[in-house]
Amino acid sequence: MKHIALLLCALYALGATTLSAQTEPTEPATTALRSPENTDSGLLGPRSALVCYASREELNNGKQSSLALPLTSWQVDSLAEGVRYTTRFKRNYRYDDKEIVLRVEGATGAISILVNDKEVGYNASAKGRSEFDLTKKLVPNNNTISICVHRNYAAQAIEAESNSTPSFERATLLTPPRVAVADAVVATRMNKQGDGLMSLGVVMQSFLLNSKDYNIYYELYDPEGKMVSSANKELTTRMLSRDTVNFHARIPAIKSWSPKEANLYKLVIYTRHENRIKEFTSTHIGFRTVEVKDGQLVLNGNNQTIAATLFPTDTPAADEEKLIGQLQKEGYNLLFVARPRSDEFYSLCDRMGMMVCSSADISCPENTAQNTPSNNPDWKKSYLTRTTSAYHATKIHPSVVMFSIGHKAQNGICLYESYLAMKAIEGESRPIVYPDANGQWNSDL
Repeated sequence: MKHIALLLCALYALGATTLSAQTEPTEPATTALRSPENTDSGLLGPRSALVCYASREELNNGKQSSLALPLTSWQVDSLAEGVRYTTRFKRNYRYDDKEIVLRVEGATGAISILVNDKEVGYNASAKGRSEFDLTKKLVPNNNTISICVHRNYAAQAIEAESNSTPSFERATLLTPPRVAVADAVVATRMNKQGDGLMSLGVVMQSFLLNSKDYNIYYELYDPEGKMVSSANKELTTRMLSRDTVNFHARIPAIKSWSPKEANLYKLVIYTRHENRIKEFTSTHIGFRTVEVKDGQLVLNGNNQTIAATLFPTDTPAADEEKLIGQLQKEGYNLLFVARPRSDEFYSLCDRMGMMVCSSADISCPENTAQNTPSNNPDWKKSYLTRTTSAYHATKIHPSVVMFSIGHKAQNGICLYESYLAMKAIEGESRPIVYPDANGQWNSDL
């Protein structure tokens, strides 16, 4: 399937995609992207790929969320720095009590975001998900939103080479309430009695200047759709606060997740304020334990023989399921992913029982060990930003049994610091690896 932006580019060339006002496109201010220390501006923190829904019906029926607006009808302009994609958005009264967040997925390179021809943010590492809060940037009624995908920027030195036209896969406006579920942090394991133990942290973000009383709920459904656990807690938000509401549950006779039996549980989270439901969101989780003993991956208490392969980076989304199934038939049970992929890819691996090693977008194989960004402190921030972003983007998926801090990038201080930062986040559960560590200490396997 061709990327949406490329398709729209072709349509525009034929005159099918136009804006009424044909003005000279604005060149984004790209000076910052020429330094490895400037990784982003205006970018929201990394998180799981949650989408909020206005009702349980929307959530259960798998419909397009009314709180998520896919952006289409792009005008495409070629610039010296790359390609600029522009569309219109009309802000009306429906968004008065909402945040407006732009989510850009699958860009081929660094991106800059412009609202009404004014740059509001950028991200030097945009191959995964990038989110920008546009709430205060948009004016009433008509606005233009532009995504500039760059050709030349400093961070290309640590990315796998890409010869494709600057583009992105999709862009969406998320419109959550002013007090919203920002993220979910889930840790699962099993005890010796076969019970499942779940620790759930619901991260709540308030964009309000005053406090509000909220109730936070969760429901957990087993693979057959039966509710097996639920609870709720009260939360009084603070001014512009971020709070985590913690839950703990024990579920008897759990059905574990493994490559042989990929049992998935549906986690539903919703909020209530003044006796009114404000939003729903959900994700699938799996109960499994992952650890390393004597250099061996241990899954659910059993030594796991790994048959790994590098998943081709140029695989179209439409071909992923077929290719994963083919690799399973060939005996592979773990995919090494050398750069960020869509959340749908990881969900597919969850359902198919394919283990994954998720990797940061760090690759510089052409450099020598004596002349590599990996051993240059000027690149430390870029490395840390990419490794932690890759972690948070995929942390909730049971198929992700390990994380890699890079791929064919030599070794050095930036990868040492990245390993330590990842260990501080993950602890001693899932291994942090670097396939090209060559026996050095910054790889658990």
